[in-house]
Amino acid sequence: MRKKLFSAISIVVAASLAVGSAALAESISGSGATFPQQFQASASAAFNAATGHTVSYANPGGGSSKGKADFKANLTDFGGTDSAVTSAQAAAFDWVYVPYVGGAIAIAYRLDELGGATLSLSPATINGIFGGTITKWNDASIVNDLKSNPLWTNSKKKTELKGASALIANTSPGSATVTVSAIPSLLKSVKGKKVEIIDSKTKKVLKSAVLNKGEVAVAFAAKEGVNYSVKLNGKEIAVFAESTVTMPDKDITVVYRSDGSGTSNNFCLFMRSAANSDWVQNDAFTSCIPGGSSKVASFGSRFQGQSGSANVSNYIADNSGSIGYAEVSFVSDATRAAKGMKAANVRNAAGKYVAPTSSATSSFLDASTIDATGFVTFNYNQTTNTTAYPIVAVTYALGKTAKSAKNAVVSEYLQWILNTYSPANAEALAYAPLTGSLKDKALAQAKLINSK
Repeated sequence: MRKKLFSAISIVVAASLAVGSAALAESISGSGATFPQQFQASASAAFNAATGHTVSYANPGGGSSKGKADFKANLTDFGGTDSAVTSAQAAAFDWVYVPYVGGAIAIAYRLDELGGATLSLSPATINGIFGGTITKWNDASIVNDLKSNPLWTNSKKKTELKGASALIANTSPGSATVTVSAIPSLLKSVKGKKVEIIDSKTKKVLKSAVLNKGEVAVAFAAKEGVNYSVKLNGKEIAVFAESTVTMPDKDITVVYRSDGSGTSNNFCLFMRSAANSDWVQNDAFTSCIPGGSSKVASFGSRFQGQSGSANVSNYIADNSGSIGYAEVSFVSDATRAAKGMKAANVRNAAGKYVAPTSSATSSFLDASTIDATGFVTFNYNQTTNTTAYPIVAVTYALGKTAKSAKNAVVSEYLQWILNTYSPANAEALAYAPLTGSLKDKALAQAKLINSK
């Protein structure tokens, strides 16, 4: 399972930095989006150890709206946001966007009656749940989604290898893909080791692959009535089997971000683009939902607002019957996962139910475009892309173009993330590194910081 990582990554050395370290150590600070909280905690610790600089990112960050406000007020050296800066939010000084990492927004839930099963949900059903029209877990829409995709149960309550996790999804009739991930601290000891899919009854190894990065996907022929053991370096991390469940006649509790949130903004963008055009793109969930804040108020205790990704995730992990949205690293955290919190597979525009893995996020992001300001636009109409996970976000640093010792370190830090840290560690932390033209443009944006 993934968790926050504060120790330095051994592969990171000063010589690997994109630009030379400043002659004198500087302290720089950022705040804002909680979506990249897990990534920033790990990246900043590694950068500090390698360079002698001190980068800090507020924990909790306060949400994208606070990141924009703090940056505008010149309280921070860089801002953190997952959503666009409006004219009212823009700082008076010259600044730029720098996209630096992507990630999946998981539809996170806990429903003990499922016994460890993974839900499969379509955009229309997600719209009904978060729009308040689907109120029970045994609603026909949820049941029909489960009928259209095999239901997988993981009977392994706790992984034998701390820091490792596995997700499963069907890729075609009779075929499934297991994606195994290892956090950076574990990856150091298991890199180059085998991931094996084993028939638990016959003990036969059906498929295997080598874990060279933070995540590896293994496809295999799947049959009903067979338990599939998933092992990494000989340690069992999951036992999957196709199963059937009876959905309970139980109220659904929807958990949403109560603060100004780029995660909400991107979740609402998905809802508007892929499910229901009545949704509005906004940092505030209560402004996104059709009917607005008064509609949310009418739902009473069935809708619960929480500030920050961690609090949303903690509420879901502590309350069976609840569902919400957060970057997938918060969902797969070992403590929350042990309580029964899981991430749903989501149907994409090609009609496939896909798990929120790093590779599936990258597959979706590959069809994105980036404009002259560095802002990324997603393509939700990928009707032939069967491997894309469709609810994603790209997170941005807001940086200052004026020359200063602090701004030089901000530029250095972001270039190092894009060139060195993210390619090696993003997948292990449940994020997706930027590649191709997105990465090239992001690097150009990072170099604009401290350029004037």
